[in-house]
Amino acid sequence: MPVADHQSTLSDAAMSAATGRHPLDWFELLDAQHAAAWSHAEIARWLSQHERVDGWWAQSITVRFEQARGMRAPGQMADGTYTVGASKSIPGDQQQALDRAIAVFSAHLGIEPASVNRTAKYPTARWKLADGESMLVTASPTKNARTSISAAHSRISDADRAGTAKGELASVVNGLAPSLD
Repeated sequence: MPVADHQSTLSDAAMSAATGRHPLDWFELLDAQHAAAWSHAEIARWLSQHERVDGWWAQSITVRFEQARGMRAPGQMADGTYTVGASKSIPGDQQQALDRAIAVFSAHLGIEPASVNRTAKYPTARWKLADGESMLVTASPTKNARTSISAAHSRISDADRAGTAKGELASVVNGLAPSLD
């Protein structure tokens, strides 16, 4: 399962509507500034300070620009590692859903979480994995007595491993609901 590029998850129309410019117009502007030689933080900061772009959109424009210019692969973070994610809405309140996710992920990973935060607005569990990788599961309330479980597998060292990890993560997340229905 390949990791999606930013363009696949955020349309040109959405970016244009929110920022007043089409992505290609942003790329032209950034090219004129020689932004391909800048760091991710420098590009986003420049967009925020000089073009008055909201922080979230500055990040989105920056990622799209970096991917379009070959500075970053799809799914790749600014530090060169990859993060993949998956989510599913399941029956139950946040604590019930988090308990289910902890059981399923712990069984899959073969280890217990390194930390669990049940008092946060969005409760979490985190696992420390081999090679410095980590897994974060977050429980967010939705409607109709359901909770969205979002899982992020981070600090993956290469794109091939990220693609494999994304498919594996989707499979684990999809397996969360049956025991609660």
